[in-house]
Amino acid sequence: MALLTIAVVSLQLRASSVEREQAVRQQTQNFVQAMEAHVLNTIQFVDLSLQGYSNAIKMLPLEQSSSPHAMATLLSPRSSSFSRDFWLSFIDAKGQGVASSNKLSVAGTNYADRDYFQAHIKPAGSPGLFVGGPAIGKVSKERLFFLSRRVEDANGQLLGVIVAPLNVIYFGKVFEKSRFSPDVSISLVHSNGKVIARAPNFEESFNFDLSRTALFQNLAKGRHGTYQTVSSIDGQSRVFSFRVLDGLPLIVVVGSSDEESKRAFGNNVLFAGAGLLLLLLLMLVGGHFALRSYAKLEERELRYRLLYASSRDTEQKLSVSEQRLRLIADNLPVMIAYIDKDLRYQFTNRKFDTVFEIPYQSGPGRKVVDVVSPAIFKQAEQHLHDVLGGKFVYFERLVSGSAGERWDGVSYVPDVQPDGAVRGLFLMVEDITERKKNEESTKLAALMYQNSAEGMLVTDAEGRILSVNPAFSQISGYAEREVLGRRAYELTSGRQDLSFFTQVRQAIGRTGHWAGEIWHQHKNGEHYLVSLRFNTVFDEQGQVFRLVALFTDITKKKASEELIWKQANFDALTGLPNRRMFHEHLRLEMKKTDRSHLPMALVFIDLDHFKEINDTLGHDKGDMLLKQVAERLGQCVRGTDIVARLGGDEFTVILSELHNSSDVARIAQEILKKMAAPFSLNDDIAHISSSIGITLYPDDGDSAETLMKNADQAMYAAKQQGRNRYNYFAPFMQEATRVRMALGNEMREAVEREELRIVFQPIIELASGRICKAEALVRWQHPQRGLMSPHEFIAIAEHTGAIVGIGDWVFRQAAREAKRLQQMALPEFQICVNKSAWQFRDDGSNYQEWLDFLAELDLQAHNIIIEVTEDLLLDPASAIADKFKAFRAANMQVSLDDFGTGYCSVAFLKRYDIDYIKIDPSFVSNLAEGTDGITLCGAIIAMAHKLGIQVIAEGIETPQQMQALQSVGCDFGQGYLFSKPISGLELEKSIKNQYAPVDKSLDIHRTTCE
Repeated sequence: MALLTIAVVSLQLRASSVEREQAVRQQTQNFVQAMEAHVLNTIQFVDLSLQGYSNAIKMLPLEQSSSPHAMATLLSPRSSSFSRDFWLSFIDAKGQGVASSNKLSVAGTNYADRDYFQAHIKPAGSPGLFVGGPAIGKVSKERLFFLSRRVEDANGQLLGVIVAPLNVIYFGKVFEKSRFSPDVSISLVHSNGKVIARAPNFEESFNFDLSRTALFQNLAKGRHGTYQTVSSIDGQSRVFSFRVLDGLPLIVVVGSSDEESKRAFGNNVLFAGAGLLLLLLLMLVGGHFALRSYAKLEERELRYRLLYASSRDTEQKLSVSEQRLRLIADNLPVMIAYIDKDLRYQFTNRKFDTVFEIPYQSGPGRKVVDVVSPAIFKQAEQHLHDVLGGKFVYFERLVSGSAGERWDGVSYVPDVQPDGAVRGLFLMVEDITERKKNEESTKLAALMYQNSAEGMLVTDAEGRILSVNPAFSQISGYAEREVLGRRAYELTSGRQDLSFFTQVRQAIGRTGHWAGEIWHQHKNGEHYLVSLRFNTVFDEQGQVFRLVALFTDITKKKASEELIWKQANFDALTGLPNRRMFHEHLRLEMKKTDRSHLPMALVFIDLDHFKEINDTLGHDKGDMLLKQVAERLGQCVRGTDIVARLGGDEFTVILSELHNSSDVARIAQEILKKMAAPFSLNDDIAHISSSIGITLYPDDGDSAETLMKNADQAMYAAKQQGRNRYNYFAPFMQEATRVRMALGNEMREAVEREELRIVFQPIIELASGRICKAEALVRWQHPQRGLMSPHEFIAIAEHTGAIVGIGDWVFRQAAREAKRLQQMALPEFQICVNKSAWQFRDDGSNYQEWLDFLAELDLQAHNIIIEVTEDLLLDPASAIADKFKAFRAANMQVSLDDFGTGYCSVAFLKRYDIDYIKIDPSFVSNLAEGTDGITLCGAIIAMAHKLGIQVIAEGIETPQQMQALQSVGCDFGQGYLFSKPISGLELEKSIKNQYAPVDKSLDIHRTTCE
């Protein structure tokens, strides 16, 4: 018997040890599932933030997504909601940090080498949500791991990456609190093998590599499992369970030591040995007491009979008590039931029967699964097993029934016998739908209060602050504890006086609300403007209970609006009113003149030679000059006058309420004087002048548009008269303008109507007297005005763009004449064709068509000389240089007209490889003996010859001029001394008669401008 007992005890000990080990495994498996759910919830919560802000950034204009200020403003609410557990940062498409929600200075930091950025560079390879490995933050220097998402624009182009760095200390704290015994370990591991967080040994384990441990050997077998090994971090032997998070490169590992099972087994062996000895002793003593027990059996039977009689009386009393309990239970507003361990109802009250739609008192004996719906039973099944295991259970569930949805609060209380066995459970179910609605409303209100971007504060009826939200602290700089109990108006800046706040309080008292703008003072002393709204909360008696204030910092918004207004109304370079603001001022001043009956003058100023400054010194120096012009104009006018810049080199001045008409002339003369003074542009000195047009209101017009036209026409007249002067508007100027417009319209059809004529002025080789070249000149045979010379219509043609068609026509006519002369056995004869700068611009003539036309005529390109002015060489446009190169490549020569009257330098002569320069007639006319003209012409000719350039002198009208030019080595001459402009037939006849005397009857005093 003893041996049998020993064997049974040994088997029991062995079974206990195995069960303990299985329990440890089951425990770690359950624990790892719980930790997995917690980590997954955290990741999902952070990813929702990433997705939300990714979509928000997509909606921003492109310039704002790269602006640190705009991005910081967008991300700023995050820091107030999530403290240091995680934050959001935006990285642009080049890997440069832009802004962060926790005010870290990430702007300019390069993150292009980080895995969470590299993963999103290619759209096809973008993983959606990317989880990076653990690392030390570049700016925060904290232990982190990273979630990131790609941010694209509407076309799928990469705008950047939104990143959420998670502080691993958060997981370390959670894991530490979740350890129910010292031997338990909890770890979060990245799929690259690096430990993200672990408890215990948090500090030592961060970024520890587990890729060569038993964990990854078991990962090769499945996504979850259990194994036993010695930890490579702390050297303890544990049973480990692991789970890989679905769709994420993260592994949760929970370990529990089996030392407790070994200790328990040893203790069980000790207790079992002691028990066996005690059993043998009891067997000896038991025999002795067995005999004595029999004598007492009869006495016990008698007692049982007495107990039976007593129990019947008790049963009757219990029945009455049960009826009373049933009455109470049936009238309670909650569902009550009792369920036995076989999951059958033993008691249900009336409320239970009504809710589950079963006949009254028909519940007892029924199985739970037969009474409730399958969905409810599925929710409750695990809880039922838990309570039958001895646990108290409370849970809440959402139920759908015939009356709609409701929330139940369910309480399970185990019915525990004295020996510890559970024989059933008490059930109480309460309808908590209204409570859940209230809780949801409260949570929503709290969520809005805590996460609102608007500052919120709640005061009592006297205005003392009771509560503030995080946005309030972020805007004002004050923590909640620093403002509680203070009056709200104490936070203002003092810019508004006490009477202002009295009016605010009175308005709130009358209407219950107030809205407006108030200047507040930040904790650091800075003032900021807020848009504030007060609302009153009344109690049940209609008395003021609370005041709720909502406010937003609009300082930057106001500054932006002011900046936008300034940019829209003022010139960014000079700070003067722009065209829009000028027209507004002009209309206001006209109304003021109507009221005061004092005249007003509009002065229109255009700078002379400003284009040359830009072309020679550069646009930076041109901008400097414009700034100085604005300053000088301000010095010339009165304090009440308005100076504006319309654009380019055009300025206006409004002289209002003129008591003395002579003030206008005085101010105009002062402006001319100031503009003619040298301008110092750092190392350069610039000289300009100005042309001024003046019109008076109301004498010259009754509308702003009319005054502008009048002033412009007066300014144009000043330009025509030689610049550096002012002109008052006169009615005849309107007629001149009308004539120019009419000529411009007629000129567009002049080529089609064959009204243009071409003449040629011979160019003589001074050494031989032979005609070797000719200049093609255009005339317009106008139907009403007769034959018009170029100075009457060329400027208008350039202004209207008709010069392109006219220039092409002249080129073709000149080429045809050159071909005819070539057929006269003059293969080297050349014709010069004047080309306007307009024809060299991008929208001008097609020079390739010129070359194609020469090829069509079988005419060599060197028979045509393109004649341009110095202004064209100063134009920085690349298209002009390209066309010059094309002419040179085609062997066409280039002549520079009016040399010496502009700003052309020797460098330009070499850059454009000029073949000829033409000395301006103003130099030739100054060749009288004893003057400096011969010296100047000689210097020009010597310089040109040194550069390999031949010289043509224009405007030769006397033999003395010709002889002077011959003496300094001039190559060619042109002028009325030799011939006036003649037709092609006359040119051909003159060439045939090379040695015929010059016609002395010609009027040699006419100039070549005809």
